[in-house]
Amino acid sequence: MLDIDYLEDEAFESVEEIVSQFIVKIGDQKIKIRITKDANKHFQFVNSHYYQGSKQADPYIAYIANFPSEKIAIMNAKLQIVSSYNPEDKNGVWIENDSF
Repeated sequence: MLDIDYLEDEAFESVEEIVSQFIVKIGDQKIKIRITKDANKHFQFVNSHYYQGSKQADPYIAYIANFPSEKIAIMNAKLQIVSSYNPEDKNGVWIENDSF
């Protein structure tokens, strides 16, 4: 695997390496989880969908950006998915993440 430093260039605002990607299914929804690592060796996650319960004004989106390990990033991606999901909420919806 090439070193991410080879992509450093003043034209790029940031460079991230895709470390791993997963697909999970919760209820009828498939959700992709992408784990990346930046040039500072911090790990991030992004999920393809966010859950919005019928009593929530907005979907739950975690805003912690940097994690010290891939494992902790994965654990936080999972937490974002399951923490607000309510299978008994028939009016809850999954919102697609346009930035995925």
